[in-house]
Amino acid sequence: MANNQESNEKDYEIDRKLRSLNRRVERLEDTQVTSRELNRGFEQVYAEIDHLEDKIDYFQSEFDKFRDEINQKLDTILKHITGIN
Repeated sequence: MANNQESNEKDYEIDRKLRSLNRRVERLEDTQVTSRELNRGFEQVYAEIDHLEDKIDYFQSEFDKFRDEINQKLDTILKHITGIN
């Protein structure tokens, strides 16, 4: 009888550990990302990077225009101050 009780306790302990392990595996599986989801995520990141690069190019172009305008105005001011045409 005592041997049967020990066997039941061991079975219960093994069953408890297996359930605990199963819960951990299920949580791990829930956090896994498929390769398709990962690819979609990277595609979104690359699209955002491309968009930012386009914005940077636009701002660089605008900055160049602004710099040219400032240089023209400074040239006009210097010509006026120095009297050189």
